[in-house]
Amino acid sequence: MSQPDSEPKPSDDERVVALQRVTLTAVDFRRARFDKFSLGGCLFDRCDFRGLKLDRRLAPLFVALPRSVFRNCNFDGADLRRALFGQSRFERSTFDDARLDGSQVESAEFIDCRFAGPLDGVTFYGAPSSAEAKLLDPPRRRNEFHGNDFRDAELLDVAFVAGIDMDGQRFPDDELHVRVEGFQRRLAKARAEIKNWYERERAPAMVMLATLEARWRDQDVVVARRWTPRIKAADRVQARVWELLEHI
Repeated sequence: MSQPDSEPKPSDDERVVALQRVTLTAVDFRRARFDKFSLGGCLFDRCDFRGLKLDRRLAPLFVALPRSVFRNCNFDGADLRRALFGQSRFERSTFDDARLDGSQVESAEFIDCRFAGPLDGVTFYGAPSSAEAKLLDPPRRRNEFHGNDFRDAELLDVAFVAGIDMDGQRFPDDELHVRVEGFQRRLAKARAEIKNWYERERAPAMVMLATLEARWRDQDVVVARRWTPRIKAADRVQARVWELLEHI
């Protein structure tokens, strides 16, 4: 009896798209009809991914090797929750009202991209982890991340870590968001000050500081929302902690 193949062969009526090192220009993926997608080292130029959900069919889109580049692409309204962005590079692309909750972008690069609408549960990285760095193709020590526009985004639970240059991005300038420079130095001073607060607010404020310290590791400039459901403290406590960090 012959052994079954390790990879199932596509059926006669299965629509498979296999692309290697090609350029796709102005392709509307909302109209594409296929069952499987395989690619590597491709350039997507002015392609339309608006409103698409990253399902099993499209899962290989970002994780192929060599990495793919998405230039001037539109991901507005796309459902990219829990997506693996792999080593993909995004240039001048838009993510207005895209769902990025829980996405893994440790090794992805974003240059001159626009984000608008609520952003929740996302961490952007200025450098890949040591484990990821060994697998990069082409190799690099830093993730290029600059020129990105978050002015119309609501940073519900978003962090920029591993040395991202915060001065190289554009952020909301309103009362809802806060910018703190010298963040690591201010943490220690804020902790000493909060010890003098009444117990009712002191305990949750201390927990909040510990959460912020872990969330914003290796960052000296922080831009965040003044209060978020992700932090288990009353809105007034969160606002008070941020105000202390701003002015201490």
